Amino acid sequence: MTEKSFYQIFDGLEDPRNEKGRKYPLMDVIILAIYGVLCGFEDFTNMAYYLKKREKELVEKLELAAGVPSHDVFSDVFRLLDVERFMDLFVIWTQTAIHAKTGGHIAIDGKAVRAAAKKAADGKVPYVLSAFMCGLGLSIGQKEVGDKTNEITEIPKLLDLIDISGCTVTIDAIGTQKAVMDKIIKKGGHYCLQLKKNQRAAYDGAELYFDDLLSREKDIPPSCTVRDKGHGRIEKRNYYTVADKEEIRNALPKGWESVNCLGMAVLERETNGVKSRERHFHVMDLERTPEEYAGLARGHWEIENGQHWVLDVIFGEDRSTAREDGAIANLALLRKITFNMTKLMPSEKKKTTKKKIIDFMMDVELFKELVYEVIPMSGGPSPK
Repeated sequence: MTEKSFYQIFDGLEDPRNEKGRKYPLMDVIILAIYGVLCGFEDFTNMAYYLKKREKELVEKLELAAGVPSHDVFSDVFRLLDVERFMDLFVIWTQTAIHAKTGGHIAIDGKAVRAAAKKAADGKVPYVLSAFMCGLGLSIGQKEVGDKTNEITEIPKLLDLIDISGCTVTIDAIGTQKAVMDKIIKKGGHYCLQLKKNQRAAYDGAELYFDDLLSREKDIPPSCTVRDKGHGRIEKRNYYTVADKEEIRNALPKGWESVNCLGMAVLERETNGVKSRERHFHVMDLERTPEEYAGLARGHWEIENGQHWVLDVIFGEDRSTAREDGAIANLALLRKITFNMTKLMPSEKKKTTKKKIIDFMMDVELFKELVYEVIPMSGGPSPK
């Protein structure tokens, strides 16, 4: 695969504006918007004001053709950009950045953009489904959940967008559907999906099966224990797996034949002297050791702690009020591009996200290197 820079890949976007509105090249607008997000701006009005203050330096360093546009230009571009094409190019870019990812762990989870609901007549909170490459800590795809659809119907569409071959996909209980399991297997992936009472028959079957096993001392399945401590909290998690195909078939409803392993996680927690206990059940298509199961179950929450938290706290996603046309999906994707970029700069690798952002704010040359050269290119230097 010939490697390309971010600029070369996203230069394939079609400019959605009419010709009279094209004084500012599309890629210049996108790159300046990324820099604005990196600088912590949540709205185009203040972003454009700040960028105008640094216009001379930005024009020189980034070789901008027409300078810094107004906030209306930014707004129009991200409202009108083709959502699906923008997403397709994002997937190509992340595949270029990640290279081979066989055997990886992909977590899928939904996230609300709460402030956008304030601008909607019905007050509904928009949702964006995200796919996250655990371990590498990179966003690899997204799908907006529209007013007339839901997460269950959009998860297979998100799976169609990304390459999951050889990877294990984890989703919380909303994704534990036969259609999702079949889609993952069809695309050459594997799954570890949580059971809750929305799948009552499967949940009850797994619960009864483990209760029966644990009641027979000689048949207790293999397990491992993970302990955590901190901030007045003590946790112990016991993870069990079983891979008896015949007994699994008897425990689960018809149609779940791709399940070849059941997992149970028993969480015991003590917080400031108050004790609690809960159990979680998972279905898996591959036989897993308790240690492997523990890694998948715990690793799933990287998307919450490693991506959602950063998007909200650092990039202000939950405060974004953009709602018109493709603005929700396109701006969510813009923030994920920026999020990924903070992870890809070798010289910034060991710093916190906040410190990386400070470095990029202070040094436009560093940002130029990030945009044009962070992904190795076969053709030499910057395309500009």
